Amino acid sequence: MCCKRLLSLQDMLLLYATVAWVLFGGSSSDVTPEEKCYGTSLTLPFSYTPPFFNGQLYFTPTKWGSRKLLMDKGKEKHPRLKVQIGSVRFTDLTERDEGTFSISYNNDARYDVVKLTIRDCADKVVKYYRDIYSTTVPRNAEFLEFIPLHSADQLKVLWNRTDPQTNTRGRGRFRRNDWEIRNLNQADMGHYNIRAKDNTLLSRILLEVREFKRDYITKVNERLLILNPHSITPWTVAFTPEGEKEKQTLMHEGNLFTDYDLGTFTGRMVAVHNGIEIDPVESTDSGTFEFRDQQGYLVQTVQVSVNPALTEEVATVVYVGIVVGIIFAVIVCCCCVRKCCCKKSSSKRAESAPQTAATPAAYYRNTNPPVAPGYSAAPALDHSSHYSRNAVVSRERTTISLEPSVAPLGGQGVDPAPLLGSDCLSSDPGPRFELKGVHSAPPLSSGSTFCDVYTSDKLNFL
Repeated sequence: MCCKRLLSLQDMLLLYATVAWVLFGGSSSDVTPEEKCYGTSLTLPFSYTPPFFNGQLYFTPTKWGSRKLLMDKGKEKHPRLKVQIGSVRFTDLTERDEGTFSISYNNDARYDVVKLTIRDCADKVVKYYRDIYSTTVPRNAEFLEFIPLHSADQLKVLWNRTDPQTNTRGRGRFRRNDWEIRNLNQADMGHYNIRAKDNTLLSRILLEVREFKRDYITKVNERLLILNPHSITPWTVAFTPEGEKEKQTLMHEGNLFTDYDLGTFTGRMVAVHNGIEIDPVESTDSGTFEFRDQQGYLVQTVQVSVNPALTEEVATVVYVGIVVGIIFAVIVCCCCVRKCCCKKSSSKRAESAPQTAATPAAYYRNTNPPVAPGYSAAPALDHSSHYSRNAVVSRERTTISLEPSVAPLGGQGVDPAPLLGSDCLSSDPGPRFELKGVHSAPPLSSGSTFCDVYTSDKLNFL
């Protein structure tokens, strides 16, 4: 009974392995991209683990080395490959593990299944020349290793808990729970890995050591002092002109070269106690100055930018151009203001013209004159008053009706309004005096033309 159950379980596993192979491993184009951090592990897909997979597992690196056999029929062939039932892991990944994993059945054709990319997930620490770097070492740490920058194959063990002799092989010292390095330089740049006893990566740090930087902006014919780094070490100084790649050494271990070897700085460069002096500055001095210590490590870079000075002729032309521009701007502004004022004055005259045209007296011909308020008989006035009134009336140019609306005092009737003569068409706009009984005129009719004639009984003394 137990045998039958065991056989049925084996049959089920074989059936599952067949289905998994068809679904996940039957096509050569099913390549799974994987991206892992340095020091972590890669777990292969379940369909390529024993007992479902009974073939060969290969690894082909992208940069270093040739193809390697990692597993054959469920047996690991590499020390960092961990094989269990239903699990295959590739541990402690490094840059060298970046590549392609492939499988094969009975050493036949190979099929790529996983393409691995390694990322550097280290914490970055930036320090400057001659700074101090320290890091805390965990209690479960077994050793500290250093990998120089751009040199992955030069791994060094700086500290080992069980082998104190290794602690003196490199730079830095272990103090209590910290690892400390003093007087940093570019040789200390790289990765610092702290690992446990089973080689598990506990922490990873990327240390970068930078040089000091200065910028100078100067002009032609001025004096320039380039300060040394804050140290007494004799420096080696090299200069790279702007836009070029070839370097020119100017000073070696604190000794400035002779004028013959200074090139374009001949007769203009001297070494002082706190730096290098250039007097006078020329346009060819733009570029980068590098200060290095006696070991050749970069300590300081100085960027010099020289602005060309204006000659007297160029300055005169510039000043004249500025003055001309100002005068032209003033003229344009005055023209614009004058044009705006003219437009405003013309618009005002256009608005007032209709009102002025309505002021002259209107003369009516073949029409009924307008009726103005009547006048009552006035007391006798002297001639001067009559002339004064006539002058006022003449200036006002108004039309006066001669028909009184009220009877005069004393019961006398009012004579009818005199008829206008032919001189009504005269060009004289002022009122005229006409005596009764002297001139005869036709009676008033609807077609008569009204004239500015003033008639009074006070003048009828003839």
